[in-house]
Amino acid sequence: MFTPIQLNTIATAEHVGAGHPDKACDKISDAVHDAIYIEGARQGHPPHTCRAAIEVFAKAGLVVVSGEARAPAGVLEAIDVPAIVRRVRAELGYATRVDLVIMNHIQPQASEIAAITGDDGAGDQGIMVAMACRDTAEMMPVEYAAARNLIQALDAARADGTLPYIRRDTKSQVSVAPDGRITSVIVSAQHDPNIALDQLRQDIFDKVVVPVLGDVPREIAKINHKGSFVEGGTDADAGLTGRKIVVDAFGPYWSVGGGAFSGKDPSKVDRSGAYMARALARTVLENGFADGQTCQVALAYGIGQVQPEAVMAVVDGRHDVSDWIASQFPDLSPRAIQDRLGLWERDGWTYEQTASFGHFGRAGLPWEKSLL
Repeated sequence: MFTPIQLNTIATAEHVGAGHPDKACDKISDAVHDAIYIEGARQGHPPHTCRAAIEVFAKAGLVVVSGEARAPAGVLEAIDVPAIVRRVRAELGYATRVDLVIMNHIQPQASEIAAITGDDGAGDQGIMVAMACRDTAEMMPVEYAAARNLIQALDAARADGTLPYIRRDTKSQVSVAPDGRITSVIVSAQHDPNIALDQLRQDIFDKVVVPVLGDVPREIAKINHKGSFVEGGTDADAGLTGRKIVVDAFGPYWSVGGGAFSGKDPSKVDRSGAYMARALARTVLENGFADGQTCQVALAYGIGQVQPEAVMAVVDGRHDVSDWIASQFPDLSPRAIQDRLGLWERDGWTYEQTASFGHFGRAGLPWEKSLL
C-alpha cells in the first residue's frame, strides 16, 4: 500500500498557460483526437471504432503531428490536420506564419494493439493514480488551485484586453504554509516589447494576483523578476505533447502514474483509468468517509487485462479503503469506465478543453462528481 506525502511544511505548485509550448502541443493533440471522433460520428460510425494516440512536436516554424490512429475507411482521409494546427495556434495567440511547415505523420495503429483494445482489454500496462482532498471546493490541493487560478486569470486578462500587452506564454508558482498563508508568488508573463517592466509588474499584481489570492504582501510577489520576457512560446522553446504531467494532475506532492493524457482515446487506460481514479477518490470522500481529508486511488492494469490487476485506495495516508471501492465498483474494466463516465459520447465537453488548465478540479467534466 502506498503512502502519500504528508506535508508539515510549505507546499509549492506551479502552473502554465494554454500558450506554453508543451500545452500548445497537448491542445493540438487533443484537437486532432476530437476531430477523428467527430468525423467518424458524422459518417455514422460508432465512436469506439475510432482510436487515436496523437503526439505533437513544435519549434518555431515547424509542427510535426505524429502517432497512431485507427478508424473506418474514409474517416482519417477527411481530417484536415494542417487546418486544425493553424486554428489551435491562432486561438492560443500565435501569429500567423507564412513559413509554417506542418508535417502530418500519423500512422496506422499496430494490429496487435488493435486486437487487444478491440477485446475491451487495457491497451497497455500501467498504474493510474489520482487524488481528492478537502483543501478547496474543487477538491484540489490548495497550492495547486492557487497557481492554476492565477494562470486562468492571467490568460483571461490577456484575452479580454485587461492586460492587452500580455502574450501567450505564461507561468505561475505559489507556495503555501501549513496554516494556509501564502508565502511566495511567482508569475512570468510573455509580453510586448514596448511595455515598461515596472508597469507590467504592478498591473499583474493589482489586476491578477490580488483579485485571485487576496491581500497578499507585495514583497512576496516576484513578477517577471528576472527582466523582460518578449521571446516566448515555440519561438523560444520547443514544445512536446505530454511533458506537463504534474501540471495536468495534482501538483508535485502526489504520485503521478501511467502516462500523459492528451492525444489518447479512452481505450488507453493512461487516460480513462486516471479519470476513473479521480472519480473514485471524490466518491470516497463524499460517501461514507466524511472525516477524511484526502483520498488517493491507484488502478493497476496489465496489457490486455479486462479487470485491473490491483485496486488501491487510502484515506489520509493510513486508512485502507480498497475493499470498499472493490465492493461498490466490481467492474473497473476499460469498457465499464468508458461507459460509466461517458468518455466516448463526450456530452457537453471535448478532450481539447481538457488540454489547458489541468484535467481535474474543473466543473463540467464527468469524472468531477461522485459516482454514488
